[in-house]
Amino acid sequence: MNSAKNNLADREALKTETVFFLFIWFGLYIVGMVFIQIFAAVSGLPDFAKILNGITKGAYLEYLDTLKVLQLVLHLFQYLIPALIFIFLYHKKAALKTVYADQKPSVKNIVGSILLILSIYPLISFVYYWNTQLLPDGAISQQKLDIQKVFLEMNSPKDLILNLLLLGLAAGIGEEFLFRGIIQRLLTLWTKNIHFGAILTGLIFSLMHFQLEGFFPRFILGVLFCYLLIFTGNLWITVLVHVFFNSIQVIIPYFYPNLVGNISKVQAIAPIVAITSGFVFLLFLAIFRKINKDYKYIKIN
Repeated sequence: MNSAKNNLADREALKTETVFFLFIWFGLYIVGMVFIQIFAAVSGLPDFAKILNGITKGAYLEYLDTLKVLQLVLHLFQYLIPALIFIFLYHKKAALKTVYADQKPSVKNIVGSILLILSIYPLISFVYYWNTQLLPDGAISQQKLDIQKVFLEMNSPKDLILNLLLLGLAAGIGEEFLFRGIIQRLLTLWTKNIHFGAILTGLIFSLMHFQLEGFFPRFILGVLFCYLLIFTGNLWITVLVHVFFNSIQVIIPYFYPNLVGNISKVQAIAPIVAITSGFVFLLFLAIFRKINKDYKYIKIN
């Protein structure tokens, strides 16, 4: 009887926590959208749709840096700010411990995680290519890809730093605190299974990017980040790896601008390279798993 009552109380507490989180998340996203609209009106910026449509054709480029800053602000309101406000309001002094961000990551786990990402990179590229080939043209958000292309065209160190700040640092930290820190935990508790929690989090992580042409590679990466947290019990590992991976996506186009193009220019990775990448990844994963023998994440009864 007491066990049933405790389970019911835990379920009610989880429901309350989930509702509170969703309220904070969506509420602050709306605040961010309103802030940007007000800023645009006060600054005399043209209509956003007009700017985004024109910027892919070489117009309104004088507003490019402003757009990046506004995108950074919106990203903070969508990910990092609601995540931090939620955990510190709801969990108070136990906030960082609850999201596994209260300990320094070990050097061996940092190195191991980076090796995992580097080893799987060719396989991810292979999956990305075939993901694009399986979709009909109408399902590909070409305008969004064209905008990303403009954002990644960097002509100075200032452009590189701004992109690293937006696409590398802010995205890596914000998305990890939200998805791995909060959503993975809630889904794991709801499903009472760390594997279901990881898979569902990876699914939501990929869907939230609203790009079907990158769904499968992002899903794979999302699940991998979840398991890095499960193996290490340290959110800073996933933050560092995510920032590292995103930063690669920025640094490569800076030094090799010819690699920035639309979806039709995506080149296939040779199958042997992808297969080798997969084997090397599995080897590193086995070593990483041996170093981290026990799951250091939520213990589900």
